[in-house]
Amino acid sequence: MFSTKINEPLKKRLMNSIFNQLLNVKGAVVEDARIVGSPLRPVPALEIRARPRKGMLRCPQCGRRRHGYDRGGGRRRWRHQDFGCFRAELVADMPRVDCPGCSVVVAMAPWTEPGSRFTRDFERECAWLMTVASQKTVSGFPHVAWRTAGDIAHRVAERLKAAIPSPFDHLTLIGVDETSYRKGHTYITVVVDHERHRVI
Repeated sequence: MFSTKINEPLKKRLMNSIFNQLLNVKGAVVEDARIVGSPLRPVPALEIRARPRKGMLRCPQCGRRRHGYDRGGGRRRWRHQDFGCFRAELVADMPRVDCPGCSVVVAMAPWTEPGSRFTRDFERECAWLMTVASQKTVSGFPHVAWRTAGDIAHRVAERLKAAIPSPFDHLTLIGVDETSYRKGHTYITVVVDHERHRVI
């Protein structure tokens, strides 16, 4: 039986590569991952130290690439999806950027929306859960406040509205039909887009 020893730097690079793939965050580099516990937490958490890739510093308000201004003045934490039984947090020292139009602001993190304390994946998971369960149930599953779960769902819905075009855009030729539904005077009105061949 063969045994190979892996030196520590290679082992660390391999672990960071695995966590980079597990996080599935484009534009981020995992530097370290460890399980931390403290008297202030009821259960230990998986703390993943990450940083944006070089050349990925962007202004969070206008989205343009900008040069770094300084180191940013402290660590920031974002809640991520749980890994097994561990609560996961992304931790990063985010630098500030100098944007001529927006002034000096903290650089945009590639894994989150500006001003959010949660990663995009965490927010998407909460929003998806809100489609199949009540807000109270969703708040208990990832251990967030009831109101926070609702705020996350609203933010994700606003992002989706901005990304998906409205079915009422560019309507030029429509058809309207009214048909009876069940017995009595109950009617359904159907509006059809004749150019795209779909019900609106």
